[in-house]
Amino acid sequence: MLEILGLLAQGFVVVFEPQNLLLIIGGCALGLFIGAMPGLGSVNGVAILLPLTFLVPPTGAIIFLAAIYYGAMYGGAISSIMLGIPGASTAVATTFDGRPLAKQGLADKALIGAAVASFIGGTISVVLFTFFAPPLAHVALVFGAPEEFALMMLAFATFVGLGGDDIFKTLFSICIGLVLSAIGFDIISGEPRLVLWDITGFLHGVNFLVLAIGIYGIGEMLWTVEEHALGGGKSMLSEANVTVKRTISRSARWPRPGRPA
Repeated sequence: MLEILGLLAQGFVVVFEPQNLLLIIGGCALGLFIGAMPGLGSVNGVAILLPLTFLVPPTGAIIFLAAIYYGAMYGGAISSIMLGIPGASTAVATTFDGRPLAKQGLADKALIGAAVASFIGGTISVVLFTFFAPPLAHVALVFGAPEEFALMMLAFATFVGLGGDDIFKTLFSICIGLVLSAIGFDIISGEPRLVLWDITGFLHGVNFLVLAIGIYGIGEMLWTVEEHALGGGKSMLSEANVTVKRTISRSARWPRPGRPA
């Protein structure tokens, strides 16, 4: 444990070097831009900007890529809140609450909430991973087929519980998801599955990010067109104004322990 703390302290010393701080700021800015563009995501952003790491030392390159990744993880919430289209698969749930707030003209509050939640969640996960990585590695080695089956059953039961009273619709959606995930090559036997009409595109399977962007993006566009038509050519959406002054004001009035919202 003391060795881990010593290495962690040494890492903080390296991170706070001026060059590495600039790489963190630049990486986060690029990550925000990449994450806000639906379809790119954090992994693609790191892959695209990987050649830039040849210009900096190895330690700075790792810091730069990590900053891009974390910036893109939050950047996906921007398009989810402002457009209703998730920028990444991890930002799908953000559309449930963030987009309605944007329609009420509270997009800045939703963006601040997403940023605070992203910072707190990321910090806690990094701390836990630092201290519990060795035992988690042991658990991963003994994690077999029975444990995976139990995990999937827990996930399906959670979906049914969160689905509310319409259990049939939830079960139907789960079945559709299982069918779509089975398209492509089988990971065990390598045999192609559900390749309709011998179209080679089905061999690659259905990407979840593409599916999520298509469902939410097309649905949002159709809803906007309908509202525009019902409004007599005028959009019925409330404005989602985001300015620096308003954002700072929202941050200053953010609820604190013992202080009402």
